Amino acid sequence: MIRVTLFEIGSFLLPFVLFMIWRRLSSRAPDAGRMPTLRLAAAGAASAIVMMLVLIVLDANRAGHAGERYVPPQNVDGRIIPGHFVPADDDGDEDDGDGGGGGDDEPSTGGGADDPQ
Repeated sequence: MIRVTLFEIGSFLLPFVLFMIWRRLSSRAPDAGRMPTLRLAAAGAASAIVMMLVLIVLDANRAGHAGERYVPPQNVDGRIIPGHFVPADDDGDEDDGDGGGGGDDEPSTGGGADDPQ
């Protein structure tokens, strides 16, 4: 948890640190008025676009494919089993986490004694 928090704080502070570095370098330069702000802005925009593309690719690699069903994270015997994808037709050994047989998430096929058909 601390790692995630530090990463978020660092991500927030990074633009401010880069701006302070740029301001210090531009104040020491003899031609401070001619700093390449357009080049810096273009580099920042290109970096943002590359970052978005990388995040899209990473998200697409973790997403399920057609014919797969997502099984959410579960707590089994004190262990956390991360969420994962299984084939949609696999009724197999995956516990749906409700602790009983027959899941609540599957539609009823009828035929029960308490069905008001």
